[in-house]
Formats: sequence, C-alpha cells, structure tokens
Amino acid sequence: MQTNKKDEYEILPNPDFIHRKQIEEAIKDNDGYCCCAFEKNQDTHCMCKDFREQDHTGFCHCGRYYKVKKHPVVTLCGSTKFKDEFLEVQKKLTLEGYIVLSVGLFGHAGDDEVWKEGTKEMLDEMHKAKIKMSDMIFVINPGGYIGESTRSEIEWARELNKKIKYLEP
Repeated sequence: MQTNKKDEYEILPNPDFIHRKQIEEAIKDNDGYCCCAFEKNQDTHCMCKDFREQDHTGFCHCGRYYKVKKHPVVTLCGSTKFKDEFLEVQKKLTLEGYIVLSVGLFGHAGDDEVWKEGTKEMLDEMHKAKIKMSDMIFVINPGGYIGESTRSEIEWARELNKKIKYLEP
C-alpha cells in the first residue's frame, strides 16, 4: 500500500525567542551572513546553503532556524462496516509517516451511539471537517464498495482539490 511519499521539511524559527533574537542581531551585524561562517559568500548568506540542503531534522549551524519533517495528513473514508480494514490501513499509513484521521465510531460495526438522534449528522459534519484539514483522503473500499456517505465524502474531497487514493482500484 505504498503511497510514494517523498520526505518534505518545514522550516521553523527557533522557539527560544531570546536566543533567536541574539542570533538575528549577530547576523545583522555580519551584513546578513551566518554569524558562524568564516567566509561571506552566497553559500553563507542566511539562510545558508548547508541548511537549505540539509536532509534531516535539526537546527541550522547558528541555531536561528529548525528543520522538521512534514508529515502529510490523510483522512480515511469508507463504510464503517469495514472496521478491520480501517484499523489495518490506519496502522500501515501511520508506520509510513502519515498523520491519520479516521472515523470516531463504527456505526455499522456495533457502535450503536451513532444511531441516536442527531449523532450521525454531527459525525458526518465532523468527518467533512477532517477532510478539509487533510492533504488527501484514503478510501477504504473492499470489493469496490462505495456507499452514499463515502461517495459524498469523495465529492467533497474533489471540490477541495484533495488527492484521493483507494484501497482497491
């Protein structure tokens, strides 16, 4: 079930505000070049080349910035009668580095609270909110089955230009 995810990184400022401000002053005093560099050239201008090309989580040389791996967010969609498949896909995607959002209850697999007045409508609304905050959806469709609720979630994802992957083609 490989999703061919390439590692991407997000660059954040150092959360230690005082330390960051001290570094920013030193960089300013050094004409915009990294305060720990011996030479002033395009490779050492802040944000330095070493940090831009860094392929792992961590601070830049001077500590002004921090690079952290971006973990894509995926929402699982499908009939709640496929509880075992939901749990298996959630496990596999989590181990691949995804942040997985899923259903809160499995109404078609025994969670009877779903059928109380107003609950299913609330859960459907919440699930569409999860889709909105996701990078993609993953449709759990054993045997190609896609019910009415799942079909509406797929349409919602399309309207939001989300990537859509399927368990089965």
